[in-house]
Amino acid sequence: MPPASAELLAALDEGVGLLAADGGIVASNAAMRGVLAAWGGKDAPAADLRGLAVAADDEARLRAGEAIEVARGGQQWRLRCRAADGANWLIVDETTAAHRAASAVAELARLRLLGRSAGALVHDFNNMLNAAIGLATTLRPLAVDSADAQLLQDMTVGTQRGAQLLRSVARMLARSPRERRRTKLASVVADAVALAGKALLQRGVEPTLMEVPEVEIHVDPTECVQAIWHGLAAVADASPRSMRVDAEVAMIARGDGRPRRCARVRLVAPVAEPAVAVGIARLLDGGGGLLGAIGSPGMSAGLAVTCFAQRRLGGDLIGDVVGDDFTLTYLWPALA
Repeated sequence: MPPASAELLAALDEGVGLLAADGGIVASNAAMRGVLAAWGGKDAPAADLRGLAVAADDEARLRAGEAIEVARGGQQWRLRCRAADGANWLIVDETTAAHRAASAVAELARLRLLGRSAGALVHDFNNMLNAAIGLATTLRPLAVDSADAQLLQDMTVGTQRGAQLLRSVARMLARSPRERRRTKLASVVADAVALAGKALLQRGVEPTLMEVPEVEIHVDPTECVQAIWHGLAAVADASPRSMRVDAEVAMIARGDGRPRRCARVRLVAPVAEPAVAVGIARLLDGGGGLLGAIGSPGMSAGLAVTCFAQRRLGGDLIGDVVGDDFTLTYLWPALA
Protein backbone atom coordinates (compact mmCIF):
# COMPACT_ATOMS: atom_id res chain seq x y z
CA MET A 1 0.00 0.00 0.00
CA PRO A 2 1.46 3.42 -0.93
CA PRO A 3 2.56 5.62 2.05
CA ALA A 4 -0.08 8.26 1.24
CA SER A 5 -2.83 5.64 1.55
CA ALA A 6 -1.46 4.43 4.87
CA GLU A 7 -1.40 7.98 6.22
CA LEU A 8 -4.98 8.51 5.05
CA LEU A 9 -6.18 5.32 6.74
CA ALA A 10 -4.47 6.31 9.96
CA ALA A 11 -6.24 9.68 9.90
CA LEU A 12 -9.72 8.19 9.51
CA ASP A 13 -12.09 7.95 12.47
CA GLU A 14 -13.83 5.02 10.74
CA GLY A 15 -12.39 1.56 11.17
CA VAL A 16 -11.24 -0.02 7.89
CA GLY A 17 -10.18 -3.62 7.34
CA LEU A 18 -10.05 -6.43 4.77
CA LEU A 19 -13.01 -8.78 4.94
CA ALA A 20 -12.22 -12.37 4.03
CA ALA A 21 -14.62 -14.82 2.44
CA ASP A 22 -14.93 -16.73 5.72
CA GLY A 23 -15.82 -13.52 7.61
CA GLY A 24 -12.36 -12.93 9.00
CA ILE A 25 -11.26 -9.33 9.50
CA VAL A 26 -7.75 -7.93 9.10
CA ALA A 27 -7.53 -4.42 10.54
CA SER A 28 -5.98 -1.79 8.27
CA ASN A 29 -5.95 1.14 10.72
CA ALA A 30 -5.95 1.94 14.42
CA ALA A 31 -9.67 2.72 14.45
CA MET A 32 -10.52 -0.82 13.30
CA ARG A 33 -8.10 -2.31 15.82
CA GLY A 34 -9.94 -0.34 18.50
CA VAL A 35 -13.31 -1.71 17.36
CA LEU A 36 -12.04 -5.31 17.37
CA ALA A 37 -10.50 -4.79 20.80
CA ALA A 38 -13.78 -3.38 22.15
CA TRP A 39 -15.61 -6.51 20.97
CA GLY A 40 -12.94 -8.97 22.02
CA GLY A 41 -12.59 -10.87 25.23
CA LYS A 42 -10.03 -10.39 27.98
CA ASP A 43 -7.22 -12.10 26.08
CA ALA A 44 -7.78 -11.36 22.39
CA PRO A 45 -9.65 -8.96 20.11
CA ALA A 46 -12.50 -10.05 17.88
CA ALA A 47 -11.22 -11.57 14.64
CA ASP A 48 -14.27 -11.97 12.43
CA LEU A 49 -17.88 -10.91 11.83
CA ARG A 50 -19.17 -13.44 14.35
CA GLY A 51 -17.01 -11.71 16.94
CA LEU A 52 -18.90 -8.51 16.09
CA ALA A 53 -22.23 -10.29 16.69
CA VAL A 54 -23.08 -10.33 12.96
CA ALA A 55 -25.38 -13.29 12.25
CA ALA A 56 -25.29 -15.22 8.96
CA ASP A 57 -28.34 -13.47 7.48
CA ASP A 58 -26.94 -10.07 8.49
CA GLU A 59 -23.64 -11.00 6.82
CA ALA A 60 -25.48 -11.69 3.59
CA ARG A 61 -27.13 -8.26 3.74
CA LEU A 62 -23.80 -6.67 4.58
CA ARG A 63 -22.02 -8.25 1.59
CA ALA A 64 -24.91 -7.19 -0.63
CA GLY A 65 -24.11 -3.56 0.19
CA GLU A 66 -26.60 -2.91 3.00
CA ALA A 67 -25.44 -1.18 6.17
CA ILE A 68 -26.14 -3.04 9.40
CA GLU A 69 -26.01 -1.96 13.04
CA VAL A 70 -24.43 -3.71 16.01
CA ALA A 71 -24.50 -2.67 19.65
CA ARG A 72 -22.65 -3.55 22.81
CA GLY A 73 -22.36 -1.99 26.25
CA GLY A 74 -24.39 1.08 25.36
CA GLN A 75 -22.35 1.78 22.21
CA GLN A 76 -23.52 1.51 18.59
CA TRP A 77 -21.60 0.85 15.38
CA ARG A 78 -22.58 0.84 11.71
CA LEU A 79 -20.96 -1.75 9.42
CA ARG A 80 -20.65 -1.44 5.64
CA CYS A 81 -18.92 -3.60 3.03
CA ARG A 82 -17.40 -2.13 -0.13
CA ALA A 83 -15.55 -3.84 -2.96
CA ALA A 84 -12.36 -2.17 -4.25
CA ASP A 85 -9.07 -3.29 -5.77
CA GLY A 86 -10.34 -6.85 -6.04
CA ALA A 87 -11.05 -7.15 -2.30
CA ASN A 88 -13.93 -6.63 0.11
CA TRP A 89 -13.39 -3.89 2.67
CA LEU A 90 -15.25 -3.60 5.95
CA ILE A 91 -15.91 -0.04 7.12
CA VAL A 92 -17.05 0.50 10.70
CA ASP A 93 -18.05 3.85 12.24
CA GLU A 94 -19.40 4.46 15.72
CA THR A 95 -22.93 5.90 15.73
CA THR A 96 -23.51 6.06 19.49
CA ALA A 97 -23.95 9.86 19.54
CA ALA A 98 -26.39 9.79 16.61
CA HIS A 99 -28.44 7.03 18.26
CA ARG A 100 -28.54 8.95 21.51
CA ALA A 101 -29.64 12.11 19.70
CA ALA A 102 -32.42 10.18 17.95
CA SER A 103 -33.46 8.65 21.27
CA ALA A 104 -33.49 12.09 22.86
CA VAL A 105 -35.81 13.39 20.12
CA ALA A 106 -38.15 10.44 20.64
CA GLU A 107 -38.04 10.93 24.40
CA LEU A 108 -38.83 14.63 24.00
CA ALA A 109 -41.84 13.79 21.84
CA ARG A 110 -42.99 11.27 24.45
CA LEU A 111 -42.61 13.79 27.27
CA ARG A 112 -44.54 16.41 25.32
CA LEU A 113 -47.37 13.95 24.79
CA LEU A 114 -47.35 13.04 28.48
CA GLY A 115 -47.33 16.72 29.35
CA ARG A 116 -50.42 17.38 27.25
CA SER A 117 -52.16 14.34 28.76
CA ALA A 118 -51.22 15.35 32.28
CA GLY A 119 -52.41 18.89 31.60
CA ALA A 120 -55.79 17.58 30.50
CA LEU A 121 -56.07 15.41 33.63
CA VAL A 122 -55.10 18.30 35.88
CA HIS A 123 -57.70 20.47 34.16
CA ASP A 124 -60.41 17.85 34.79
CA PHE A 125 -59.32 17.45 38.41
CA ASN A 126 -59.47 21.22 38.83
CA ASN A 127 -63.08 21.17 37.59
CA MET A 128 -63.90 18.60 40.27
CA LEU A 129 -62.33 20.81 42.93
CA ASN A 130 -64.35 23.78 41.72
CA ALA A 131 -67.48 21.66 42.01
CA ALA A 132 -66.50 20.84 45.61
CA ILE A 133 -66.04 24.55 46.32
CA GLY A 134 -69.49 25.24 44.89
CA LEU A 135 -71.03 22.49 47.04
CA ALA A 136 -69.37 23.82 50.20
CA THR A 137 -70.55 27.35 49.42
CA THR A 138 -74.11 26.10 48.95
CA LEU A 139 -74.10 24.11 52.19
CA ARG A 140 -72.50 26.77 54.38
CA PRO A 141 -75.70 28.80 55.02
CA LEU A 142 -77.45 25.56 56.03
CA ALA A 143 -74.88 24.63 58.66
CA VAL A 144 -76.28 25.23 62.14
CA ASP A 145 -73.60 23.53 64.21
CA SER A 146 -70.38 25.58 64.56
CA ALA A 147 -68.23 22.49 64.04
CA ASP A 148 -69.98 21.77 60.75
CA ALA A 149 -69.56 25.37 59.65
CA GLN A 150 -65.85 25.25 60.49
CA LEU A 151 -65.46 21.96 58.61
CA LEU A 152 -67.06 23.47 55.50
CA GLN A 153 -64.84 26.54 55.82
CA ASP A 154 -61.69 24.40 56.10
CA MET A 155 -62.78 22.31 53.13
CA THR A 156 -63.37 25.44 51.05
CA VAL A 157 -60.01 26.99 51.90
CA GLY A 158 -58.09 23.77 51.30
CA THR A 159 -59.86 23.09 48.02
CA GLN A 160 -59.22 26.65 46.82
CA ARG A 161 -55.50 26.22 47.56
CA GLY A 162 -55.44 22.98 45.62
CA ALA A 163 -57.32 24.48 42.69
CA GLN A 164 -54.93 27.44 42.54
CA LEU A 165 -51.91 25.17 42.45
CA LEU A 166 -53.47 22.87 39.85
CA ARG A 167 -54.24 25.84 37.58
CA SER A 168 -50.61 26.89 37.75
CA VAL A 169 -49.33 23.37 37.10
CA ALA A 170 -51.75 22.96 34.18
CA ARG A 171 -50.44 26.14 32.57
CA MET A 172 -46.88 24.86 32.81
CA LEU A 173 -47.79 21.45 31.39
CA ALA A 174 -49.91 22.78 28.56
CA ARG A 175 -47.45 25.23 27.04
CA SER A 176 -43.79 26.00 26.65
CA PRO A 177 -42.32 29.03 28.42
CA ARG A 178 -43.49 32.26 26.83
CA GLU A 179 -40.14 33.47 25.53
CA ARG A 180 -37.00 31.69 26.68
CA ARG A 181 -33.90 33.58 25.60
CA ARG A 182 -30.39 34.46 26.68
CA THR A 183 -30.83 36.71 29.68
CA LYS A 184 -28.31 38.46 31.90
CA LEU A 185 -28.58 37.15 35.44
CA ALA A 186 -27.83 40.59 36.85
CA SER A 187 -30.86 42.13 35.14
CA VAL A 188 -33.44 39.67 36.48
CA VAL A 189 -32.01 39.78 40.00
CA ALA A 190 -32.05 43.58 40.01
CA ASP A 191 -35.62 43.68 38.66
CA ALA A 192 -36.85 41.20 41.28
CA VAL A 193 -35.25 43.08 44.17
CA ALA A 194 -36.67 46.37 42.88
CA LEU A 195 -40.19 44.93 42.57
CA ALA A 196 -40.09 43.39 46.03
CA GLY A 197 -38.43 46.41 47.62
CA LYS A 198 -41.56 48.22 48.78
CA ALA A 199 -43.20 45.10 50.22
CA LEU A 200 -39.99 44.21 52.06
CA LEU A 201 -39.62 47.73 53.47
CA GLN A 202 -43.16 47.48 54.87
CA ARG A 203 -41.89 44.47 56.84
CA GLY A 204 -38.88 46.47 57.98
CA VAL A 205 -36.43 44.62 55.74
CA GLU A 206 -34.12 46.27 53.22
CA PRO A 207 -32.29 43.63 51.17
CA THR A 208 -28.61 44.09 50.47
CA LEU A 209 -27.82 43.23 46.86
CA MET A 210 -24.27 42.00 46.34
CA GLU A 211 -22.43 42.16 43.01
CA VAL A 212 -23.87 39.78 40.41
CA PRO A 213 -21.40 38.18 37.95
CA GLU A 214 -21.63 38.76 34.22
CA VAL A 215 -23.31 35.51 33.24
CA GLU A 216 -26.31 34.62 31.08
CA ILE A 217 -29.03 32.04 31.58
CA HIS A 218 -31.65 30.68 29.17
CA VAL A 219 -35.01 31.61 30.71
CA ASP A 220 -38.21 33.53 30.23
CA PRO A 221 -37.11 36.79 31.94
CA THR A 222 -40.61 37.50 33.29
CA GLU A 223 -40.95 34.06 34.89
CA CYS A 224 -37.43 34.34 36.27
CA VAL A 225 -38.15 37.68 37.93
CA GLN A 226 -41.39 36.28 39.37
CA ALA A 227 -39.54 33.25 40.73
CA ILE A 228 -37.03 35.38 42.63
CA TRP A 229 -39.77 37.75 43.78
CA HIS A 230 -41.75 34.85 45.29
CA GLY A 231 -38.61 33.73 47.13
CA LEU A 232 -38.00 37.21 48.54
CA ALA A 233 -41.58 37.32 49.80
CA ALA A 234 -41.25 33.86 51.38
CA VAL A 235 -38.06 34.81 53.21
CA ALA A 236 -39.72 38.04 54.38
CA ASP A 237 -42.63 36.04 55.84
CA ALA A 238 -40.16 34.24 58.13
CA SER A 239 -39.55 37.56 59.96
CA PRO A 240 -35.91 38.14 58.98
CA ARG A 241 -33.71 40.64 60.82
CA SER A 242 -31.86 41.35 57.57
CA MET A 243 -31.54 39.92 54.07
CA ARG A 244 -28.66 39.49 51.64
CA VAL A 245 -28.95 38.64 47.95
CA ASP A 246 -25.77 37.30 46.37
CA ALA A 247 -24.90 35.44 43.19
CA GLU A 248 -22.02 33.46 41.73
CA VAL A 249 -21.06 31.02 39.01
CA ALA A 250 -20.04 27.58 40.29
CA MET A 251 -19.53 24.00 39.16
CA ILE A 252 -22.40 22.12 40.79
CA ALA A 253 -23.35 18.44 40.51
CA ARG A 254 -27.00 18.03 39.51
CA GLY A 255 -29.12 15.08 38.42
CA ASP A 256 -26.65 12.55 37.04
CA GLY A 257 -23.94 13.72 39.44
CA ARG A 258 -21.76 15.43 36.83
CA PRO A 259 -20.59 18.92 37.87
CA ARG A 260 -21.99 21.56 35.53
CA ARG A 261 -21.45 25.30 35.28
CA CYS A 262 -24.40 26.90 37.05
CA ALA A 263 -25.58 30.35 38.00
CA ARG A 264 -26.48 30.41 41.68
CA VAL A 265 -28.52 33.10 43.43
CA ARG A 266 -28.93 32.96 47.19
CA LEU A 267 -31.37 34.77 49.45
CA VAL A 268 -29.82 34.66 52.93
CA ALA A 269 -31.51 35.93 56.08
CA PRO A 270 -31.28 35.37 59.84
CA VAL A 271 -34.90 34.76 60.79
CA ALA A 272 -36.90 35.13 63.97
CA GLU A 273 -39.14 32.19 63.06
CA PRO A 274 -36.80 29.34 62.08
CA ALA A 275 -39.63 26.81 62.36
CA VAL A 276 -41.33 28.43 59.34
CA ALA A 277 -38.05 28.32 57.42
CA VAL A 278 -37.45 24.67 58.34
CA GLY A 279 -40.92 23.78 57.06
CA ILE A 280 -40.32 25.53 53.74
CA ALA A 281 -36.93 23.86 53.33
CA ARG A 282 -38.42 20.43 53.99
CA LEU A 283 -41.22 20.94 51.49
CA LEU A 284 -38.85 22.18 48.77
CA ASP A 285 -36.69 19.13 49.38
CA GLY A 286 -39.60 16.88 48.44
CA GLY A 287 -41.19 16.30 51.81
CA GLY A 288 -44.87 15.46 51.97
CA GLY A 289 -47.62 17.92 52.73
CA LEU A 290 -46.91 20.50 50.04
CA LEU A 291 -50.56 20.96 49.11
CA GLY A 292 -51.71 21.38 52.69
CA ALA A 293 -48.93 23.86 53.41
CA ILE A 294 -49.85 26.23 50.60
CA GLY A 295 -51.21 29.45 52.09
CA SER A 296 -49.48 28.91 55.43
CA PRO A 297 -46.90 31.51 56.54
CA GLY A 298 -44.02 31.54 54.09
CA MET A 299 -45.42 28.92 51.73
CA SER A 300 -47.48 30.66 49.07
CA ALA A 301 -48.81 28.96 45.98
CA GLY A 302 -46.40 31.16 44.02
CA LEU A 303 -43.38 29.68 45.79
CA ALA A 304 -44.67 26.14 45.24
CA VAL A 305 -45.14 26.79 41.52
CA THR A 306 -41.71 28.43 41.41
CA CYS A 307 -40.20 25.20 42.70
CA PHE A 308 -41.85 23.23 39.85
CA ALA A 309 -40.85 25.84 37.27
CA GLN A 310 -37.21 25.90 38.34
CA ARG A 311 -36.86 22.14 37.98
CA ARG A 312 -38.78 22.11 34.72
CA LEU A 313 -36.16 24.47 33.23
CA GLY A 314 -33.26 22.31 34.38
CA GLY A 315 -32.55 24.34 37.51
CA ASP A 316 -33.59 23.98 41.13
CA LEU A 317 -34.89 25.77 44.20
CA ILE A 318 -33.37 24.66 47.49
CA GLY A 319 -34.14 25.71 51.05
CA ASP A 320 -31.59 25.36 53.84
CA VAL A 321 -31.58 26.34 57.50
CA VAL A 322 -28.39 26.49 59.58
CA GLY A 323 -29.01 27.88 63.04
CA ASP A 324 -31.12 30.99 62.50
CA ASP A 325 -29.91 31.55 58.93
CA PHE A 326 -32.45 30.68 56.26
CA THR A 327 -31.14 30.40 52.69
CA LEU A 328 -33.13 30.01 49.49
CA THR A 329 -30.88 28.98 46.61
CA TYR A 330 -31.81 29.30 42.93
CA LEU A 331 -29.88 27.34 40.32
CA TRP A 332 -29.88 27.71 36.53
CA PRO A 333 -27.53 26.19 33.95
CA ALA A 334 -25.12 28.96 32.99
CA LEU A 335 -24.54 29.71 29.30
CA ALA A 336 -21.03 30.01 27.94
